[in-house]
Amino acid sequence: MTEDQFLGTLRRRLVGMSAVQIDDVIADYTTHFADGIAAGRSEEEIAAALGDPMRLARELRAEAGMRRWEEERTPGSFFTAVFGLLALIAVDFMFLLPILGTLLLVVLGGAIGVVAMCAVGILMMFSLFTLDIVTTLGGLALLGFGVGFGALLLILGDLTVRGLAHFARLHFTLFNRANQAA
Repeated sequence: MTEDQFLGTLRRRLVGMSAVQIDDVIADYTTHFADGIAAGRSEEEIAAALGDPMRLARELRAEAGMRRWEEERTPGSFFTAVFGLLALIAVDFMFLLPILGTLLLVVLGGAIGVVAMCAVGILMMFSLFTLDIVTTLGGLALLGFGVGFGALLLILGDLTVRGLAHFARLHFTLFNRANQAA
């Protein structure tokens, strides 16, 4: 995404804020691009580092609504702040809940599979009914696959938790402001 595309999308998505606020935001992001280009980065790299302009606009509109509520405690500013936060939360949940639900099912299914593979592998290795080498090696292989898949599942779980923590940090400041204003 180029600078013009990024700033154009951001400007269009900031509708509802005052013209002065929109101009300030655009000026800030123009400065980010100018500084990045001066440092030798491409417009695409800078845009990727800044994030999705539509998401930024939602966050900025919600933050502007919170600031307005902090400055003037009127019903209009209250509803602006609440609707800004609800829009941000709704979009997050529309995308986040299906991903988290699917991930939970995958992890649960994977954990059941790991336990089953390890149990069957151990049973095959130490089976009293068949003492041949093929069954023992097959059980050992199944146990190895179970342990390896379990380790992979733990790594994916760790990455997921880190991603969710990053996501939570992005919204902490905004929601902290909402709690302080209340």
